[in-house]
Amino acid sequence: MAEDFYEKTGKLISPGDIFDILPYVRVPKPLKVARKIRYTFKDGTVQGELREILEVGKHKPTPDFDFSPPGEDVLSNGKMSRAIFLTYGSEVEGDERGGNLHKKEWLIAPVFSLSVFEGKTLADPITGDIINLVGAVRDRKSPKYFPLEPLPGQDSLGYYVDFRRICALAATHFQEAARPWRLGQVALNEFYHQLIWFFTRREIFFQPIQCNKCGARVDLNIVFEGQPVDPE
Repeated sequence: MAEDFYEKTGKLISPGDIFDILPYVRVPKPLKVARKIRYTFKDGTVQGELREILEVGKHKPTPDFDFSPPGEDVLSNGKMSRAIFLTYGSEVEGDERGGNLHKKEWLIAPVFSLSVFEGKTLADPITGDIINLVGAVRDRKSPKYFPLEPLPGQDSLGYYVDFRRICALAATHFQEAARPWRLGQVALNEFYHQLIWFFTRREIFFQPIQCNKCGARVDLNIVFEGQPVDPE
């Protein structure tokens, strides 16, 4: 493991924190609404709530579907995995000061073991060369996946972040979830560069940027935050 790839987390939840286990969801089509049925069995054979499953575009319930806030409860495909935190730190602090975290949403991207690609190959569509998928992810050949080193104390192939499955979770999911490690500064910078590549497909962010007027080259490690920077 690179010495600076991970570091211990602080008290505040921040981008780059790696949570041990969180849900991530995908809403399939057709959209199905789960409405409560106001009936209970006295013999206790049913645990939880009874729901009527209604398909949007097929069923016409009374009252009609209403997706304005707070919206309807819908069925989704849910899984659990490690996850990396994406929401900016100042937004997290603002939400925590304001309370009502059950109404706030923070972003994560799920993290999976590289072992799912072990032994798998793919033919390059242009050259026909055989590509080892584990090697391709580690070498960042695809903008979809960001490779992670094995976590401290682990003997494994490592992990990868799947940017295709970024999703929002209620902020209350994060309050009790374990997050012992976060990306170090060098790894976090590389993570952001790849995230930008995933959304824009622009390779300019991976090379020094040259000023058209003076020819000076801008170091990619320079980050501008907060107030607009005076171009002079």
